[in-house]
Amino acid sequence: DIFFENNNIESNETKKYIKDIIEGTISNSESITQEISKNLKEDWKIERISKINLALLKLAIYEIKYKKLPFKVVINEVVELAKKYGEDSSHIFINGVLASVVKE
Repeated sequence: DIFFENNNIESNETKKYIKDIIEGTISNSESITQEISKNLKEDWKIERISKINLALLKLAIYEIKYKKLPFKVVINEVVELAKKYGEDSSHIFINGVLASVVKE
């Protein structure tokens, strides 16, 4: 509620969507984390992933696997968020992991 208030989010649809994403990602956290882990390159461990990148990956996987949103749209949006909030190469890393997830 504080987030909604501080960011002038008044639409009930927007609030509902944000709450659903948060609750869904948390309730499916274990399987989403496993999905990320199995789609990393062999020399990578999930502990190496920055918190921003990990959050973006979890968001995208939840939307693709559980909300059944079109993967092209989800990947495009998450890559744009990574460019804005992540490190210089975050968008490339996230695109690669999500491409591997989608191929399954």
